[in-house]
Amino acid sequence: MLYLQGKELTAARLAKMIDGSLLNPFTTLDEIKDLVKISLEYNTNSVCVNPNYIEFVANELKGTDVKPCVVIDYPFGTGTVESKVAAAKDAIAKGVEIIDYVIDYGHLKSGDRDHLLREIKACVEAADGRETRFIIETCYLTNDEIVTACECVIEGGGDFVKSSTGRFGGPDMRIVDLLMQCCEGKCKVKIAGTGQFWTSAIALLCLGRGVDIIGTRAAKKIIDDLPVFEAMLKGIELK
Repeated sequence: MLYLQGKELTAARLAKMIDGSLLNPFTTLDEIKDLVKISLEYNTNSVCVNPNYIEFVANELKGTDVKPCVVIDYPFGTGTVESKVAAAKDAIAKGVEIIDYVIDYGHLKSGDRDHLLREIKACVEAADGRETRFIIETCYLTNDEIVTACECVIEGGGDFVKSSTGRFGGPDMRIVDLLMQCCEGKCKVKIAGTGQFWTSAIALLCLGRGVDIIGTRAAKKIIDDLPVFEAMLKGIELK
């Protein structure tokens, strides 16, 4: 058996570290229904969708242990603070429990830390006590910009730093490690990436480093692969 942070990594525990997501702009309602079915079968942490499907998902998950999650201003983060706040309030009215905001990383790259901090604080306030994640899109940031983004999320009261939208790639392990260095003990970390990014090995490595949640459309495969990794890792020992 595998142990993660000193506790046995069961399939049930692994599932609660996964947000099942489907965020393609061409996603159909039937595909969303399939995602909800798999997420309920495996009892994942949440189902993460675009705003157009959040009301359906929230209704389907009502009374279960799987939470409805929405992305706001996805995937570019170029909306105004006011538009992000309005979108969050609309999603809340439709039953969302977790909000993943895309930050305005254009302003971040322009050196405008004050704008980013103001945005994060406004988005946290709009969430009205619901869990907030802030997608910083690491593939477009320098290491210094990643550190600044993490500092702003922490200072602004966000619950999570999220690495990526999943539209443009995912972080490498050095970036995952940098995010953990910045956030560990201060806020949580969610890692996301494109469909090609996610393998079961990458998922387990991220969780082993201390990542709290992974966002992926491959939840079923990752959970089903757990017994294979238990067998493969028997000969590996860290000292």
